[in-house]
Amino acid sequence: MAVRIRLSRYGRLHRPYFRIVAIDGRCHREGKANEILGSYDPLLKDKNISVDMDAVGRWVERGALISVGLSKLMKHFGYVLPKPATTSKPAAATPAKKPGATGAKGVKQPWSAPTRRALRKHSAKLKGVRKAALAAAAPAKPAAEAAASAEPAKS
Repeated sequence: MAVRIRLSRYGRLHRPYFRIVAIDGRCHREGKANEILGSYDPLLKDKNISVDMDAVGRWVERGALISVGLSKLMKHFGYVLPKPATTSKPAAATPAKKPGATGAKGVKQPWSAPTRRALRKHSAKLKGVRKAALAAAAPAKPAAEAAASAEPAKS
């Protein structure tokens, strides 16, 4: 599940009020949230955002992504955003380059199924090759025979 931390709009017409929620990225804006992490009221004059940064940190550690708008809003009000947990391989565990390896920088890439678009392009290319081979293999008609078949006989 791709969890996002984003704003969810509440309130009425011309009176916006936002909740800061952790929600599945595929859900709609006012969908059922996993957890409510804070609130934002854009119409208040003073500091109008409140966020539980411990809960945000826990969600980010589990792989949640903070939306661009919310991250800019939190930076504007002085909140320090948690860094996402990255898993990096140690230097000794990197595979050695092999002479027959393919892919980026000599690392063999895993196989992935071709897309429908790639299959269609490939079949179109093969079709063109077959047509060219048939045209080259077909015997050329003599010019006199072609001219005779083009003009009707006069009697």
